[in-house]
Amino acid sequence: MKIGEKYAARNASNDDNMVPLINVVFLMLVFFMVAGQIQKADPIAVVPPQSVNETRATTDPNIEIVLGADNSLYVDDALFVVDDIQAYLEKSFDSSSDPEAFWVQIKADGAISLEKLRPIFNQVRLAGLTKVSLATQLERGSE
Repeated sequence: MKIGEKYAARNASNDDNMVPLINVVFLMLVFFMVAGQIQKADPIAVVPPQSVNETRATTDPNIEIVLGADNSLYVDDALFVVDDIQAYLEKSFDSSSDPEAFWVQIKADGAISLEKLRPIFNQVRLAGLTKVSLATQLERGSE
């Protein structure tokens, strides 16, 4: 049997037609892995206040407190009232495997006044936690 006859005898239902499709799907996968950013979404829409500080946290917070413009309060994606935050923080801190690296991040809408944030900071202080950060967005200069 000649080599040409061998290839001519192939039937049309072979998987050769799948190779271009596999290539396209693979390229799309690589594109979305590089271009996309996978990040957990907040339970409510929050536009943090602006800041000129470019320092960003290198690790994810142990506890994330989100306060929306409509005064809705979420702690680790669960709806909370302010008075319950201290007990939750104490319980989470006590069960933490690394208390030295334990920290809390507060994401508050930029429209929230400091007076509305004060009770939340007070609950964190009463829980005995000292590593707390307020999430901000970088202020873009006018050019």
